Amino acid sequence: MPLKNNDEGAIIVSGDLNYEDREVFLTKIAPFKSGLVVFDSRGGNAYAGIEIGKAIRMRNFSTWVASGSICASACAMAWLGGTKRLMGKGALIGFHSVYRFQGGTPVETGSGNAIYGAYLAQLGLSERAIFYLSSAAPASMNWLTPAEAEGLGINVAVYDPAPAPARPSVRPNDNAVSSLEARSKDFVVALNVILSGSTEQYLKILNDIYSEQVSYFGKLLPRVDVVNQLTKFIARWPVRNYAVKPESVKVQCNEQTQECHIDGMIDFDAKSQERGQHSHGVATFDYLLSYRPGARWPVIVSENGSIVNRKLEALVPPSPPYPLNFGAVR
Repeated sequence: MPLKNNDEGAIIVSGDLNYEDREVFLTKIAPFKSGLVVFDSRGGNAYAGIEIGKAIRMRNFSTWVASGSICASACAMAWLGGTKRLMGKGALIGFHSVYRFQGGTPVETGSGNAIYGAYLAQLGLSERAIFYLSSAAPASMNWLTPAEAEGLGINVAVYDPAPAPARPSVRPNDNAVSSLEARSKDFVVALNVILSGSTEQYLKILNDIYSEQVSYFGKLLPRVDVVNQLTKFIARWPVRNYAVKPESVKVQCNEQTQECHIDGMIDFDAKSQERGQHSHGVATFDYLLSYRPGARWPVIVSENGSIVNRKLEALVPPSPPYPLNFGAVR
């Protein structure tokens, strides 16, 4: 998409990055001397992420992850290539080490991380920044915030453009409700992404996202009891992947009470090497969210859900290594 100056282009990258996407991206970026690349991707192939990042830097493009969007794993590697890196306050940009699959289990690869480290060094990042960006285990994630980026010497600018004016035919209350609906969807997606990453980072947010009293699967519990139950659950399943099914999500909001009811379905995949178990399937979720004045995210007032289908299996022993992959966050 050309901008006002025909030498500048805007390119949108969404969905998982595949090995072949490097060639596709080079074709898209070729007509332009500079511009902006907008990302919304959970990850994909390491080679694609690195090569796209290199192309972005060579072509003098800026990169942006908007509030409410996710750019993780290989996507985050490509985003780093921007000569100017932009992120929204509500954006999720996550990094972890390069890995390959062995018997369905992600295992770090030394050669892949060497290539990754060399790429980060070419971008002029410090050893401290390189360690942060590549230190998280394959099943974990280091989520970069503007404050952390500043501390690591990674140049990042916060960019949240003002929303376009509402059309005259749309009532103000309709806009407010629509905004709450979008924020609720963003919250649930982000919550499951964080749940799929680092256990430590997930535990850090629990006290902030639940109200003091929670209707938790039919029982009224204090927040501390809910946090304790969730802590025990993730200890049982150290490796977790949760992905919201976008087409299943339904949201109803009340602008006056600043509350939203949101429900839908998720795919889940959880493993415990220690217990030798693998659980995967489909489940429902059902939240009542309450928004506080000035807060970006709501608190959970009520939570419910059920298992639609589930398979509990023994973990398969490791098999010979598979090709290098940086994996999409699910």
